[in-house]
Amino acid sequence: MTFTTKYYESIDIQLQFINQLTSIPEDTIEEIIEEFKSFIFQDDEKMKIIYGIGEGRSALSLYDFLQQLPKFEHIFPVTLDDPIRRYFDPSRKNMIIAASGSGNTESVISYLNDANKLGAKEILITANSESNGYKTIRSHNGFIIMLEDTKLDKPSNLAVMGSEFELKLCTFLNCLLPALENNSIQSYYDEVNHFIKNAELLKNIGKDPEKDPDKKSNKDPEKNHLRTWIEKLFNRRGHIIVDGVGRSGFVARAFGMRLTHLGMHVYIKGDATTPSFVRGDVYIPITGSGDTREILDGMKRAREKGVDIFPITVSKNSGLVTYLRKIQHEKNIIYIPVQETDREIFHDRTPSKINTTKMDQIRASYSEINSYIFTNAVIASAIDILGVNEKYMTRIHW
Repeated sequence: MTFTTKYYESIDIQLQFINQLTSIPEDTIEEIIEEFKSFIFQDDEKMKIIYGIGEGRSALSLYDFLQQLPKFEHIFPVTLDDPIRRYFDPSRKNMIIAASGSGNTESVISYLNDANKLGAKEILITANSESNGYKTIRSHNGFIIMLEDTKLDKPSNLAVMGSEFELKLCTFLNCLLPALENNSIQSYYDEVNHFIKNAELLKNIGKDPEKDPDKKSNKDPEKNHLRTWIEKLFNRRGHIIVDGVGRSGFVARAFGMRLTHLGMHVYIKGDATTPSFVRGDVYIPITGSGDTREILDGMKRAREKGVDIFPITVSKNSGLVTYLRKIQHEKNIIYIPVQETDREIFHDRTPSKINTTKMDQIRASYSEINSYIFTNAVIASAIDILGVNEKYMTRIHW
């Protein structure tokens, strides 16, 4: 089995994970929607604070959801990682949303106990009904959302250390939002199917149209593009610097965590301990629009230092593509496919951390979830390339 075969197998497994979200009963979805509605749509205009609590990639999946909550009036989402506003505000109306696949994350349980003493509304999302977190929320009379593990036909490296839970968590919360907006249970299932259709497009990346005639419309300029991209990415000794803004940044950080589990030296661009670019490093920016100002600036700095750039993007008509084409490195780009109608979500032509419009902030995470699935599949391929086993990855996992 080649490592590109492993990539496609990984996509199929992740599609199983998302498909399981369609099996959640309607009465359960109705109960979950009512739980959120009872807090978000309270009649008064008092500011309502929603705190997101989690660790690692579970936290990043949860933050994706929090970033879209400003679409509702008088909702202020925060995280305990935010150095500007991290303290509980008893003068407001407060909700805690905690996420832990194992349900045994010690810091999450500690914060839930604190929240209970402070009188906050509590929601726990987990995959383990036997966990301490589950028992804690039950004793608090809080609300629990179960995203149970999929029963795979055969074991998979992809399921190591929580990748299934984080993907399902992010997709599930994204699908709840239209149901909340429309007050429609069916909107939830429609949105899950929409994400599934987008994710299925990832199976077309790297396909050879001559061997797969049904994929001619997806013809890649280099028939072995996926194989070449993965080989070039992992055949090096320098640092890997991942980058992204907003929800793309969450995907970049999750990818960086998984690369670290493989034993690679990974940094997040902009972090206090991240070293400057040096020749031999790799810069992996993730951006849906390809026009994010900070990413374009990062590519130019990387290029000046002789650093190889391996962007992951959606748009084929962007500043990113124009720049890589100019320096004759366009073959280093991976284009993440999404449905044509979903390409129109990138309204901002020059987005940055300060001037991104609310329209872009509250859009659904179609490109981000597809990018997340793609990077998980790349990790599954890398496990084969590098000969890394689960025991080694678990040892490095925090």
